[in-house]
Amino acid sequence: MFELIWGLLNGIFLIYFIIICLKSVKLLKEKIGILAALIFVIFLLSLISKSNEKNITEKNIEILNQTNPTKAFDGNSFYNEITLEEHLTSKIGLSIFVGENKTTKALSILNANSNRTGFIFGTNWNAKNIDIDLQKDQNYCNYSVFGILEWKILGFTIYSENKTFKGNALLKE
Repeated sequence: MFELIWGLLNGIFLIYFIIICLKSVKLLKEKIGILAALIFVIFLLSLISKSNEKNITEKNIEILNQTNPTKAFDGNSFYNEITLEEHLTSKIGLSIFVGENKTTKALSILNANSNRTGFIFGTNWNAKNIDIDLQKDQNYCNYSVFGILEWKILGFTIYSENKTFKGNALLKE
């Protein structure tokens, strides 16, 4: 519920900021001139279009497979989605891609990533580390996911919340 209120608060601030910018452009045009208003608009557009590479909503973390660095396998593959945290408006999930060797039936982790879906306006999930421990001769694994949930207002981080999720996941039935 708090995430919904935070997102609505961000929306209200964004609309208010746009109204202020429009009034500022009109005032600059009337008082200083059209060139100053044009420079102000270009400056605002450059701030809006600024890319921020470190904040990726869906971060893919490759798992290094020492025995098979090309990740080629001979057999079936399985995809498993685990819900780590679920709220009224959003959820954080872990996706695991598993390969099964055709002859030995041994499972190997091919890929894993963590993402956040739902109404995420004003917050940002950054997965920092995903550890998956595949149990020998078993169809389940132990996982540990560490990430940072950033609470933002108009793109500025107000609070960063560290989150760690641990548990077991069934890979194949």
